[in-house]
Amino acid sequence: MNKTIGNRYQIISHIGKGGMADVYLAYDVILKREVAVKILKSDLADDKVSLERFSREAGAIANLSHPNIVDVYDVGDDGENHYIVMEYIKGYALKQLIKKRGAIPYKESVWMMKQLSGALMEAHKNEIIHRDIKSQNVLIKHDGTVKLSDFGIAIANGDIEITSKDSVIGSVHYLAPELSKGKQASMQSDIYSLGIVFYELLTGDVPFTGDNAIQVALKHIKETIPSVRSINPDIPQSVENIIIRATCKNPKYRYRNISLMLKDLNECLNDDHLYDKKLVLTSDGFIDEKETKTGNERNFSNKILIVVLSLLSVILLLLIMTVSGVFRNRTQNVTVPDIVDKTIQEARDELAVLGIEIDESRIEWILTDSVEKNRIVSVVPEVGSTVEKGSKIKVTVSDGVYSIMGNYVGMDYNTAQDTLKSLNFRIKLVGVQSTSVPGTVLSQSVAPGDKFDSSVNNDITLEYAVEESVILDSSVSGMDISEAASYFEQLGYNYKLVAVAQYSLSTDEQNNFKPYTVVKTDPALGSAFIPGDDNYITIYFYEPDSSPVDTIPADNQ
Repeated sequence: MNKTIGNRYQIISHIGKGGMADVYLAYDVILKREVAVKILKSDLADDKVSLERFSREAGAIANLSHPNIVDVYDVGDDGENHYIVMEYIKGYALKQLIKKRGAIPYKESVWMMKQLSGALMEAHKNEIIHRDIKSQNVLIKHDGTVKLSDFGIAIANGDIEITSKDSVIGSVHYLAPELSKGKQASMQSDIYSLGIVFYELLTGDVPFTGDNAIQVALKHIKETIPSVRSINPDIPQSVENIIIRATCKNPKYRYRNISLMLKDLNECLNDDHLYDKKLVLTSDGFIDEKETKTGNERNFSNKILIVVLSLLSVILLLLIMTVSGVFRNRTQNVTVPDIVDKTIQEARDELAVLGIEIDESRIEWILTDSVEKNRIVSVVPEVGSTVEKGSKIKVTVSDGVYSIMGNYVGMDYNTAQDTLKSLNFRIKLVGVQSTSVPGTVLSQSVAPGDKFDSSVNNDITLEYAVEESVILDSSVSGMDISEAASYFEQLGYNYKLVAVAQYSLSTDEQNNFKPYTVVKTDPALGSAFIPGDDNYITIYFYEPDSSPVDTIPADNQ
């Protein structure tokens, strides 16, 4: 393959591949920036279906502008290669992140899903159905920004699907049941796939696996998605409810559109959702359905209203009987004591005397600003409330006193490291080419102002500035070494000179011998070079009748 694509994009390295195309890191010599170039495999260049899919990917996202969608810069065909030029993401795929870290904490997972839902909402708003949403097609930048990529099999709403007969498009581990049955992709099938990604974030794995694709597809059709709370009970029910609705087998009961899912993601961690009940699907829909109902659904609501009115009548009758003394002394009530700031064991002992107990399955642990670890912060029902004997109460317990994350952006990374190590952080450093002063912190994975427990180990990634790379000018080849040295000095590059003796040349090389001219450089001319105090260019030149290879220090060394 040519080293330069479209007379503009210089290939640096191979960074990925798929069924249709290879992806390369390249340098745009016009706009002076790194890009990702996706090139259709040569053996597919004459395949009309593959060409259509490839051009469709560019068409699908060329007009989409969203901070969570990978940008497309250019599309072209240079005679040998069909290519798409895209934003180069310095980071990793979500699948890699999950393999490395396992299940992602639910608050961080919700934050990632908000970004993905926003990206999908932009695509759906432009009537683009992605059709291949999976963790491999979600990219995470080092600053935590989530990017949706690979619209290679996306279709505009209403387009004809380009597939071979009886083939299924998309990854089977994320595939909506109706697609396995041969039905056309829809916005609801994208929502299903996004729900599976959410499940994978929270649990560290996809819900269904099998020996082959058919087994996995059948599980999506027949089996219930496992409960994420059965794997991690700390996940709020309001979060699991989003997965339940998004991955409903029948598209009719999924979110009608991605904006409704995004609304739930924005609200699921609010205090008013702390005690949400689990969604249960009946023949008439979800039993806590909050969306507007029409037709048969309205009739169902009327039936519910009748039941509620009947229950209210019974409750009123019971109240009258209670006031009249019918139930007097039938039950015993006690007052919730003040157990705030006590240890769990102290609280258990005090409550046991009164005949009430802590609901062990609902203990919530939080970082606080002043309460000692393992001491109770709050109680529900609140202190002083009246409850029946035998009741269980919910307690929130301090997981320790939190620290507040500082802002290290703009600081020298060595200074930032010293401070973070004293706070028990395990630090990962990532160098990023930048015009900022080398060593300056550019971003941090834990946001300023976030709370953390400094008594345990925490992880943080710091991106810091390194010199930007440049492409060495190929015209230096054959140049007089004094001119070449002067050229590199003017650019501020360090260099050293190495002589190649005339007697070491072959006969052909002797015939073309030009003394004191540049033979080659290291790094090679036309390749990338990062200027800096510790980096230099080695210039090799012909020297007549010299001893074997000598190194001549340059003036600027």
